[in-house]
Amino acid sequence: MNAGLMPRESRRRYLSIFAALTLTVVTAGAMAADETPAAKPRVVILCPECGMVYNIRRIEKPVAPERNLLPSIASAPHAGGTGNETRAVPLISFGAGGPQRVLREPTTRLAWEVTVRYDNGQFGFVNHEMEPDLKVGDRVRHIENTLEPLPLLAR
Repeated sequence: MNAGLMPRESRRRYLSIFAALTLTVVTAGAMAADETPAAKPRVVILCPECGMVYNIRRIEKPVAPERNLLPSIASAPHAGGTGNETRAVPLISFGAGGPQRVLREPTTRLAWEVTVRYDNGQFGFVNHEMEPDLKVGDRVRHIENTLEPLPLLAR
């Protein structure tokens, strides 16, 4: 017997093992190829103005000073003018407890900014004057600068 050659039974065994491994790899690859498109979520955009609330944040916006747009000559100490009034505003008042700082009217107001991620992947912002009844993750539809809650789809 030649040392470089394998016996016939060993060759058959190795060939059958090789064939079984090849068949297993090819079958697993075919099954993975079949599952890949089905496993990927398909995005179907049914409503271009629909999306999900991505973030809600409270912001303070500055308040513009009030101005009289149409000045009256009778009430103004001088004729003409720009329509705004200049008033002396005290900074400190003296009382029984000593000097105290005079509280001023707030110069900012609260507003809420809602970030929406639309179904097409874009982001948008909607400003609300009052705290919205939404939470992060809610499905909404953006109609004329308002957000309308949508029911969640059953899966």
